[in-house]
Amino acid sequence: MNLVRIGRLGRPHALAGGLKFRSEAPEALLGQSRVYLEGLGWRAVARVEPLGEDLVVYFAGVESREAAEELAGLDVLLEPENLPEPEGGWYYFQLVGLPVFLGEEPLGEVVDVMDTGAQDVLVVRRGARRLLVPLQAPYVEVEEGAVRLVAPPEGLLE
Repeated sequence: MNLVRIGRLGRPHALAGGLKFRSEAPEALLGQSRVYLEGLGWRAVARVEPLGEDLVVYFAGVESREAAEELAGLDVLLEPENLPEPEGGWYYFQLVGLPVFLGEEPLGEVVDVMDTGAQDVLVVRRGARRLLVPLQAPYVEVEEGAVRLVAPPEGLLE
């Protein structure tokens, strides 16, 4: 079974079993009838509600804050073929394995994308080193099949 991480369950919301959903692409959860919860298996999605810029997800059978607390922090996964087209052009899992270039020179390979809270960061393997590169303009541009480091933050390559 080939699954990809689409987000993580945050803290419970209110008392009826809802959980905040944290994701780079929250729209991936919309319209899903079921999702795979890390370590627990497939769970039916009862409903998804907006909460400001976030989403709150309710699962079938999870009807209290206490029950929701047991799910907090779990990764949410889906089959890639069930994902809607991403609004930003790509999902983070699609960046893993891409080569990274500095100009025309090969720099390394994306091995992970970390959500640090303030911003997302590419983890780039360069030989034995791992570089942490902010995934935002003006530092990087994502192209078809590659990532280009446009303006490396000062001290990154030293």
